[in-house]
Amino acid sequence: MTSSIAQEATHAKKINLRLLVPKILFWPVIAFTLVSQSVYVDGGFWDTTIEVVSFLVLLVAAMGRVWVSAYISGRKNSELVTDGPYSMSRNPLYFFSFLAYVGAGLAFEKVTVAVAFGILFFLTHWATILNEETNLRNRFGNAFDQYTKEVPRFIPRPRKLSLPENVTFRAHSFNRAVLDCALIMSVFILAHLIEYGQNAHVLPILIKGVP
Repeated sequence: MTSSIAQEATHAKKINLRLLVPKILFWPVIAFTLVSQSVYVDGGFWDTTIEVVSFLVLLVAAMGRVWVSAYISGRKNSELVTDGPYSMSRNPLYFFSFLAYVGAGLAFEKVTVAVAFGILFFLTHWATILNEETNLRNRFGNAFDQYTKEVPRFIPRPRKLSLPENVTFRAHSFNRAVLDCALIMSVFILAHLIEYGQNAHVLPILIKGVP
């Protein structure tokens, strides 16, 4: 019993560290966006295109995380979830999180920031993905091995989508996912507030012409 509690505490610390590291690494990139200006002309074709794409990517990421949470909450620790989004990808929650990172970068109308966020995601999450798969293999054995043969690790295959008749989820976990959805979309607003501050000369522009 004591050993189990200790393992859970260690696992919780690792999760907290995993969540903390990206937040720390985000600050230099956010600082860069505050003092830099995009190379694209405000209101021009590429500026508008990137804005639209960023909004759509963030929307897909936000709704995707809510969708995944409806399937995983209340089931993650008791069974091997292989239906819904998990029938297309073994790690759909991480995939939609990756889209959120890229969409956040594009919201600042800088492709370089989107690339930086994408790299940051893999640097801070890929080891966790592999570790979680190892834990699932230890817990579910051959069932998980068979699952890995049929479903890709990261990029979803929509044609493999399999939907159950009913899904039961925990309200608390689902509500938290909805809040996460709102926070993801708020990045789009934050990016435009920064742009407004630069255009109004409230925020200094130290670096110009960032692609």
